[in-house]
Amino acid sequence: MRKTVMLFSILCCAFTGQAQEKFTLASAQEYALDHAYGVQIAELEIQRARQIYLQNLAIGLPQASASGQYIYNVELGALVTDFDGNGVLEELVFGTDYQAQGGLVVNQLIFDGSYVVALMAAKVLKESAEIGMDQSKASLKREVAKAYHLALLSEESVEVLKANKGYLADLAEEMKKMNEVGMVSKADADQMMLNYNNVENALRYTEGQANVAKMLLKLQMGYPVQQELLLADKMEDLVVNAAAASTLTTVGFDPTKSVDYLGMANQVEGAKLQVLNKQLAYLPSIGVSYQNNIQYMSSESNIFGDAAVDIPSSLVAGSVSVPLFSSGNGRAQVQEAKIQREQAMIGLQQLEEGLIMQHGALVNEFHQGIANFLAQKENVALAKRIRDQRRKEYDEGLASSMELTQTETQYQEALQAMFMAAQNALDKKSELEYLMTKQQKQ
Repeated sequence: MRKTVMLFSILCCAFTGQAQEKFTLASAQEYALDHAYGVQIAELEIQRARQIYLQNLAIGLPQASASGQYIYNVELGALVTDFDGNGVLEELVFGTDYQAQGGLVVNQLIFDGSYVVALMAAKVLKESAEIGMDQSKASLKREVAKAYHLALLSEESVEVLKANKGYLADLAEEMKKMNEVGMVSKADADQMMLNYNNVENALRYTEGQANVAKMLLKLQMGYPVQQELLLADKMEDLVVNAAAASTLTTVGFDPTKSVDYLGMANQVEGAKLQVLNKQLAYLPSIGVSYQNNIQYMSSESNIFGDAAVDIPSSLVAGSVSVPLFSSGNGRAQVQEAKIQREQAMIGLQQLEEGLIMQHGALVNEFHQGIANFLAQKENVALAKRIRDQRRKEYDEGLASSMELTQTETQYQEALQAMFMAAQNALDKKSELEYLMTKQQKQ
């Protein structure tokens, strides 16, 4: 019995360990790169691009097809005429009761402008899929970081509210007893109970928000939503580490290495190929083919028997298709493709300048966010000292319940401002990391 209980305990512990995992921000991002749905789709897109390339390549390779047919003529056709000129109509039957035929056709494309462009476009598509994978991974790390920050903010807010709830519960109970013996007014006791109720409601709401934030993080990570997930990092530690990562804001920024720029540049290459495709449409299309056929005819069902007659045939053919005149349609298509190419190039230039501006703004906002967090952290310490001092003064009869309430509210607001400043600074760091993805890999 004792062994059974011990075994059961071990199994329970093992199950508990499997049912929940603890993640730092870095490990959450690594987990997401292996399990998130967006990355899986991007990986499949790379495989799809490879298959499209093989499809296009196959168009220029020999294409062979075979065919066969077996025929039983239930009733043969005949020609009725006066063959001898004697006025007697005679019937001439055509064909045999059984026929079979087989053929082999081999086609080979010699030249086609669209085939050349198709091979080049397939390469561009493959590069696009690879860039898309880089974009998906960089974007995923950014979104996981933001979701982690939000979940951590909500979780730490819950812990602070729980501590404040306990603090106010003790204070409200103490004032209730003091009111019962006439040491404080009923209004003062009710005011403190009101403060307690407000914090309790805020705690209930924040706990709900924390659950939603955790669900969002799980969704971004590709983590089972029904499984428990624990956060290992602390908000302040993340901010301190972010502030220490000064290279992120000091390294030179090259917008042409941004994943967003590379994606847009790939679209420009596609637009250039479209122009080339329309221009090559003026060139001829050349191909050759070889055909080999054989026909069997017999009065018996066995077409390979002695009564059968086989008739082979074969040919080699060449084909040339030359566009001559399209009433200006071809030229208009070329001009349209050139306009689309120019639009794409202008968009790329606009994106480059926008990325430079975005980088400068993010660096400034990141530094400002760190400074704001440090200032708000100091404000929290000041607000706590003021609250504790007002509590002593209240106990000594030197402060009113209204002043005590105001200092409590001030402390809560300072905490909230500090948490929001931390989240903002960390989110700006995540945006910078996304923008600097390729630079960081250098």
